[in-house]
Amino acid sequence: MERVTVTIDDDLLEKFDRLIASKGYANRSEGVRDAIRLLLADQQVTEDEEAPCVGCVVYMYNHKERTLSSRLVEAQHHHHDTPAVTLHLHVDAENCLEATVLNGSVREVRHLADHITTQTGVKYGRLHLIPIDGK
Repeated sequence: MERVTVTIDDDLLEKFDRLIASKGYANRSEGVRDAIRLLLADQQVTEDEEAPCVGCVVYMYNHKERTLSSRLVEAQHHHHDTPAVTLHLHVDAENCLEATVLNGSVREVRHLADHITTQTGVKYGRLHLIPIDGK
């Protein structure tokens, strides 16, 4: 392990210290390491569309939207080569939230997530990608 020195503006350091305290980090070094890992992971999934990854697409929709449930299932069946598992939550009388975990290349996972979240009736959707670097 190597020790490095970093110069940080007082206001930024104060915000960072509050963040790491609220998250429960043991020290600044742990917080900095996680921040660097996150930056590197974001860069990896941005640069290499063929990189292996897992993704979680979370979306909310009105279950009363005509044929939407069947279209969402069809989207996953159409992309059967991208393994998926879905958690379904009934939020209220009209809205459902689903979290679907996908596994494949960045391109494949993004494609299926886009196919899901752009369906008419899906109110909100967001994809979170985590690269699989094999290490």
